[in-house]
Amino acid sequence: MFLQLPLEFSPGETWAYDNTGYYLLGIIIEKVSGKPYFEFLNDRIFRPLGMSATRSTDPQTVVPNRVSGYDWVKDKYVNRPVLMPDIAFSAGSIISTVGDMAKWDAALYTDRILGASSRNQMWTATRGNDGATLPFDYGFGWFIDNYRGHRLVQHTGGTPGFSSAFYRFIDDGLTVIILTNHSDTIIDHWAIDIAAMYVPSLSRRVIRAAADPKFSAGLRTQLIDAAKGKANLSEFTEPMRKFLGTATGKGLFGWYLEGGEIQGFELSSIEDRPDGRMLRYRLTIGGSVSEVSFFVTRDNKTGQMLFW
Repeated sequence: MFLQLPLEFSPGETWAYDNTGYYLLGIIIEKVSGKPYFEFLNDRIFRPLGMSATRSTDPQTVVPNRVSGYDWVKDKYVNRPVLMPDIAFSAGSIISTVGDMAKWDAALYTDRILGASSRNQMWTATRGNDGATLPFDYGFGWFIDNYRGHRLVQHTGGTPGFSSAFYRFIDDGLTVIILTNHSDTIIDHWAIDIAAMYVPSLSRRVIRAAADPKFSAGLRTQLIDAAKGKANLSEFTEPMRKFLGTATGKGLFGWYLEGGEIQGFELSSIEDRPDGRMLRYRLTIGGSVSEVSFFVTRDNKTGQMLFW
């Protein structure tokens, strides 16, 4: 089915998140190991680390204290159906607990599961053609960032009825794990706020930079236009132009702003990078405060728009 679809871009031109890649990786694991995917995870990760509460989402298995997932529809919560393991498979059919995820986090500080060279590969951002910065800095299953001078690797995710975040500030020895039973919600700003309780310099609520009103207004317009599918492509780098034409790029920024009109857009920090600057803004929508970040190249092209 996948092979019947046309390519959205050629390798190296840009980057776009896609669950299909994870599904295919699960099939590869089964072919190489000769084992069902979840049996392989049990043998190689879950049992060795004592992650006794972690397993597939199989609804037939009796799991004590299994949490139901919900979504907010109009003015009330509704139940969401259980995600069947053969649907999401290796792209997200796992249930776990914060305690078990903390065991996984602890293992990543050691060589128990992955050696140092594998971890370094995993946490190195992929580059595009000619070393270009891609729309997201992504390694092997992790987003990569240097957040206000702190090295960060993280990933969030959502399945029907659930949202999760795993923020790992490697050099600070600090990890924030959030598991929620509310459907597909942006919770990155919660992770940052919790981390800032322990490392105050991470706080996104402190204004650290003077804003150029005209420049900031231009970035705000870029975000709104991208959400409406009307981005001025001349204002973006080539990888971002390609990304905005993908299925992911067409829907992502509308999701950023689905809470309504922007009520506040305040510059909170500017971080110099070798090839440009990262500008982070405190974003207020519907009374909720989150964050949006823009990577701007030295020739004033926007190369990234991030929701953290």
